[in-house]
Amino acid sequence: MLIRFVVSNFMSFKEETEFNMLKSKGNGSRQLPNHIIKTNSGVEVLKTAAIYGANAAGKSNLINAISYLKDIVFGEETLLIPQSKRFRLDESYKNKSSIFRIEYEFEKLHFDYAVEIYKGKIKEEWLYLVKSVSKEKEELLFKREGKEVIFGDYFKKSGDLNYVEKFLKKELKDTQTVLNTCYKVFDENDILDKALLSFEKIKIFNPDTIDSDYTSDILMNQKSKLFTKELLLNSKTGIEDIVSEKTKAELFFGYDDNDLKNELIDFLENNDTEDIDPDKTPVVHFVRKGSYNAFIKENNEYYVVVLKTKHFNSDSLFNFDEESDGTNRLFELSPAFEQLMSDTEIVYIIDELERSMHPLLARELLKMYSYNSTSKSQLIFTTHESHLLDDDLLRRDEIWFTEKKADGSTEFYPLSNFNPRGDKVLERGYLQGRYGGIPFLGDFSKLIKEETLK
Repeated sequence: MLIRFVVSNFMSFKEETEFNMLKSKGNGSRQLPNHIIKTNSGVEVLKTAAIYGANAAGKSNLINAISYLKDIVFGEETLLIPQSKRFRLDESYKNKSSIFRIEYEFEKLHFDYAVEIYKGKIKEEWLYLVKSVSKEKEELLFKREGKEVIFGDYFKKSGDLNYVEKFLKKELKDTQTVLNTCYKVFDENDILDKALLSFEKIKIFNPDTIDSDYTSDILMNQKSKLFTKELLLNSKTGIEDIVSEKTKAELFFGYDDNDLKNELIDFLENNDTEDIDPDKTPVVHFVRKGSYNAFIKENNEYYVVVLKTKHFNSDSLFNFDEESDGTNRLFELSPAFEQLMSDTEIVYIIDELERSMHPLLARELLKMYSYNSTSKSQLIFTTHESHLLDDDLLRRDEIWFTEKKADGSTEFYPLSNFNPRGDKVLERGYLQGRYGGIPFLGDFSKLIKEETLK
């Protein structure tokens, strides 16, 4: 579970800016008690957060910052925080550090992790284990300055410590985190492995995200399609079922697609099969012209399996590129909401939750999660949809706003800071600009006048 995230000198974040999932004590704190999860360290954490704000105010940059930290932790970024990623509206920030700090709980362990990056290199990195917030009891796991790493008492009795310290002196790079370098190095203790693997539970879902593994499993009947089918059915899309249609590759691909067919054959034949489940058919998932497909080999022949929809009162099958954008968005979101409803540790951060969907449909999705999820999952999303500002769906401390300050930097603040009366209609107050987070528009009529004069 995500507890707190702090970032500075990254994209539109200048000074340290905090976003958190902490329960407030203000107006609305008694709403939706099922949205409160208590950590093992005694922190009350919220299940949901909706982030509102004008275009270019920095909503998506929060998601970008969390995603970037994940990439740093897993070693997927080789050039850390180039100048283009720092706060560029103040020249002095080109020569200042960028800092990321995150608090989260994974398998009942409350971690507090931070990394400071200066001129493309990791300057400092530390990890604490928080045992009790009320008693201010925490334990240092490790602290890094440059390439020097000091481990806390937690590891002093470990027989691996001497080896690990020598290993880090030889292997640790300026651009590589201790978490990533130490993965699987300690044989006697896996706490650092847990601290690293917990980042995999944070799923970033952008407007163009497609969960290819989920789609491929449905195509190959290796995963139940029941949740997705019911979601499309209850959304009144007209779809009765989702089916897989298998076609010989030579019939599926035209002459112009011959290069793609050969690429898929090469990938299928030359892919390393050591880690492939022997009970599963080797498959290459690909998206072509808006349809979801799987390329397979059976009995020395190549086939394409296409995911299609079947509508009520029709025997015809339809490709997903023939369905509406809203239907496609629902299908894309279905694996996220299926996991949110069942996975204890998952955190989904979704950019533009309501994209391409009717406001009432987005509301029903949120309502389904808000009312029925019994897991310790979390849903964080950005949105412009004011219909979701409802006390029956969101607590007031689960509603956040972004604003662009006079210096061009982004600030975040929750609705609970305003402490609106319980009888206030939140949507109306938001649209009237009482809480911020809406654009300040110029006079668009001038554009019409200028065009007329031309």
